[in-house]
Amino acid sequence: MASMIEDAINGFYLGDDKLKELTSLMEAEFEKGLCKETNDKAEIKMLPAYVTETPNGKEEGDFLALDLGGTNFRVLLVKIDKGEVQMFNQVYAVSKELMTGTGVQLFDHLTECLWDFLVQHDMMCQLLPIGFTFSFPTKQYGIKKTTLVRWTKGYTATGVVGEDIGELLNTAINKKFKIRCMNFDLKIMSTVVNDTVGTMVSCAFDYPKTCMGLIVGTGTNMCYMEAQEKIKTLEENEVTPGKEMCINTEWGAFGNNSGALNAVITEFDKSVDEDSPNQGQQIYEKMISGMYMGELVRRVVVKLMDAGLMFVGTTSDSILYTSGLSTAFVSQVLSYDYNQSDFDLLKNYISGFGAVATNEDCVVLKRICEAVSLRAADLCAVGVVATAKRVVANRGNVQVIVGVDGSVYRRHPTFKDLLVKKTMQLAPDIDIRFELSTDGSGRGAALVAAVESRIHKLQLK
Repeated sequence: MASMIEDAINGFYLGDDKLKELTSLMEAEFEKGLCKETNDKAEIKMLPAYVTETPNGKEEGDFLALDLGGTNFRVLLVKIDKGEVQMFNQVYAVSKELMTGTGVQLFDHLTECLWDFLVQHDMMCQLLPIGFTFSFPTKQYGIKKTTLVRWTKGYTATGVVGEDIGELLNTAINKKFKIRCMNFDLKIMSTVVNDTVGTMVSCAFDYPKTCMGLIVGTGTNMCYMEAQEKIKTLEENEVTPGKEMCINTEWGAFGNNSGALNAVITEFDKSVDEDSPNQGQQIYEKMISGMYMGELVRRVVVKLMDAGLMFVGTTSDSILYTSGLSTAFVSQVLSYDYNQSDFDLLKNYISGFGAVATNEDCVVLKRICEAVSLRAADLCAVGVVATAKRVVANRGNVQVIVGVDGSVYRRHPTFKDLLVKKTMQLAPDIDIRFELSTDGSGRGAALVAAVESRIHKLQLK
């Protein structure tokens, strides 16, 4: 029976040979996504973000950022002066009625919040360049045109899907501000920003060599700076030879159809996917992200409980229910050591989930959490290395700084160190450094607007 425990745990351990093979498969998918002829069939879509530069230290002035991605809406004022950044922000609620009403009502509300914020800062009628983080599936046609593909996160507001998000915001602003401000003329269009791109740009302000942005939280995604001539999905008039453009990889879809991950998918991954609302989609993401890490652990535990190998006699409330264990649970378990005093603390913690644990149960539970976490970090390292190889191919053997954000990277007790270690092992010849990014969806969005403003001023000279 002990072999069942070992089999369940060992399925999450991947050797370096397998990880290197997966890195090559991901590199091939990147190529498919960048090629116009194969993009339709590519799992990783490699979406052009139309951000062509990162901050160079010459950004100056005041900028606004708007951040919509759930039941809250955030407005920020970002002041940049001589390389220093000051931020002021206010959070506003978005009611269910607004989330499910009309698009006009929703964007009118966002504009009303913006007006309230400007009043607080005595900046009425002084509309500044805006970076708008809109955390929903979108399709981008240029730095100033981004359309909503579909609503998620409980939003169903009508008249928005398929429409230009920046234009909807600009229309609402014009309508509201023209009534209140004499001679108001909105000349500066808002820039819609992907949160991963914002993560990279925010980090690049502090670390100029930043050329990749990574999020590992509820979900996972990567962006990076690519040579424009290698982005074959761009139209000819959109390409400036010798210049770069940010690519939003949307790498969570790796393994959806190609079978690239079949050799490393466990029975627990399969059951998680089968019970998910997006079955067959975001396979790579489900093996890494915080949304599913706790659930993978729970399903291993339940199998061993059913076999009488863990928590004998427990008829658990939470452990037996889907999503009964969170990634926070995994992090908490991993914070305890293998000693009696910590086992006593862990037993007490586990009892809150309806389970009665022995010392042996604590050991097995910790090993399961370690294995699931290690695999998540290993698979994430595969993507980091595949992306870094593209950067080095374009820029030469330079230092590659990855701006990172997300709850798993920030709060999981071992993920960061495991990711760094495996990245170094898989790419010993590339100097890859991870730096924590500051508020990509807020500060990052404002900095995207600041970079665009700097470029625009240069073009006017």
